Amino acid sequence: MNTNIYLVALHYLWITQKKLSLIFEVNKNYKDFYENLSYKTLKSYFKDDEISNIISRKEKIDLWQIKKRLQDRGVDIIEISDEKYPKLLKEIANPPYLLYIRWKINNSPKIAVIWSRKMTSYWEKAIEKIVPSISSYFTIVSWWAMWCDSAAHIETMKNNSKTIAVIWTWIDVDYPIGNMKMYDEIVKRDWAVISIFPLWEPWNAYNFPIRNEIISWLSSWVLVIEAQEKSGTLITVNLALEQGKDIFAIPGEINKTNSIWCNNLIKNGNAKMVTCSEDILEEYNISIKIKENTKKISFENQLENMIYDTLLLESFTIDELVKKMWFWLTEISITLSMMEIRWVLRKWEWGKYEIY
Repeated sequence: MNTNIYLVALHYLWITQKKLSLIFEVNKNYKDFYENLSYKTLKSYFKDDEISNIISRKEKIDLWQIKKRLQDRGVDIIEISDEKYPKLLKEIANPPYLLYIRWKINNSPKIAVIWSRKMTSYWEKAIEKIVPSISSYFTIVSWWAMWCDSAAHIETMKNNSKTIAVIWTWIDVDYPIGNMKMYDEIVKRDWAVISIFPLWEPWNAYNFPIRNEIISWLSSWVLVIEAQEKSGTLITVNLALEQGKDIFAIPGEINKTNSIWCNNLIKNGNAKMVTCSEDILEEYNISIKIKENTKKISFENQLENMIYDTLLLESFTIDELVKKMWFWLTEISITLSMMEIRWVLRKWEWGKYEIY
C-alpha cells in the first residue's frame, strides 16, 4: 500500500498540517508512525485528551476505503518535499505539509480572481469582459464558490484556458452541489482542483481564511472584481499586499456597498484600476503583442513563421512548443535562439517565449 495513504489517514485523525510538519521534520516513515501510534509516540505533540481522541479515532479507520476513495477520485497526494509542490506555497510561514490535488498544478504564471459573494449584472459583465482575455496568458485561480468564482472558472473554460479551483472542504466533497458538474469538467480538461483539508472535511466557515491564504500564496497577482467593506475578499487582498504582489481592482459605482473596497484600493494606490484586460496585460508588456504586431517580419524559414504565428496567440515554453508543433527540440531551440538574436521574440518570466 502506498505510504501516502498512511499520511492521509494521520491527517484524518485530526493531526493538523502544522503538527505533521513537526512530526515528520526528519523521519518521513508514515507507515511506521501510523502503525505504532500510541501515547508514547504522541506525547511530545499532543495533550492527553487529544491523544485519547486520536487513538480512538484510529480504531474506526479503514485504510482500504481511503485508498479506494483516492483512486476513484483521481486524487494525488503532494507532500512538501515533493518536486511538484508549488514553490510559492513554500514561502508561507507555516506551509501546508501536504496537498490534495485532482490532476496537477504547473508552474505557469497565475492570477487570482476574487470578489464578494453577491453578483450584480455589472460585476458579471466585468468578468465576461476581462477574464477570457487574461486567461490566455495566466492561469486563473479562484475559490470555488457560487456566483463570481464559478463565473471566473466558467469564462476561463469557455476560452479553453487553464484554471485552478481552491476549495474549502476536502477534495472529495462536492460543495456547493450545484458546482459538481463544473468540478468534474475542470478535472476532465486536465486542470486542477486543490484542497489542504483532511479526508471528508465538510463545509466550515473557519476554513475560509485558510483557503484564502492558499489562493494568495499560489498566485503571483490578484484581480479584485468587487469587495464589500466587511468582506472575506479583503483577507486575500491584505495577504497579497503583505507579500508585495500586484493588485488590480475594477472600479464600481460610488453609492454601491460592493464597490467600497475596490474604489478605496484604487484611491489609496494599493491597486491599479482595471477597465479592460489590456490594463493588466500592459503591466507585463503583453499588450505590445496585441497592439504592435502589424510590423513587417521577414522569416528565415517556415518554422520561424510557424513559431511566430503560434506565439501571437499565447506565450509558450520551449517544451510546450515542442509538444504543440511536433518538431524536434533541437530544431525549435536553434530557431528560437536565432529569432531572439534578431529581436523578433524574447524569453520572459517562467521560461515563456513571447513576440516583441
